[in-house]
Order: sequence, then C-alpha cells, then structure tokens
Amino acid sequence: MNPDILQVVDELFRRRLQVSELDPDVPLVDYGLDSIRSIDCVVEMESVFDVNISDEQAASMRTLREVVDQITASLAVRAGQGGGAA
Repeated sequence: MNPDILQVVDELFRRRLQVSELDPDVPLVDYGLDSIRSIDCVVEMESVFDVNISDEQAASMRTLREVVDQITASLAVRAGQGGGAA
C-alpha cells in the first residue's frame, strides 16, 4: 500500500466522515459512509489524483486499503498511457 496515497486518501475520508481515525481494513460504511458521501469522495479523488474511477471500481472499494489499491492501480494505468517513447 502506497504510504503517500494512503495519507491523502485517509485525510480525505476522515474529513468527509468526520472521524479522527480510520482502520484501513474496516469497511467504510462502518464509519458512516453512504452513497452520497461515496460519490463525493470518488469525485474528489479523481480530481486530486487526476485519474478516472468507474462506477464498478468505486462500488468495489469497501475499505480504505481497497481505495488506496484502486488509486495506485489507476495511477499505474495512467502512467502507462503517458506520451513517452515506445
């Protein structure tokens, strides 16, 4: 799990959910995440990290660890699609 991404995502969810601490392996719904907050968080993460997260990907992200893993994977895909030399 990327510690830099974890720090940003953890802060975002703690702020949105108004909690002081999150366990990376506890389902976010246990902290009060609902569908509206989930959408807000996905939109903010897409903006912060400049990635696209599909509805299916968003639905599969149940824990902070899964969110960080998805962002990491999305960043890797974006990096692979960069305009670098072949």
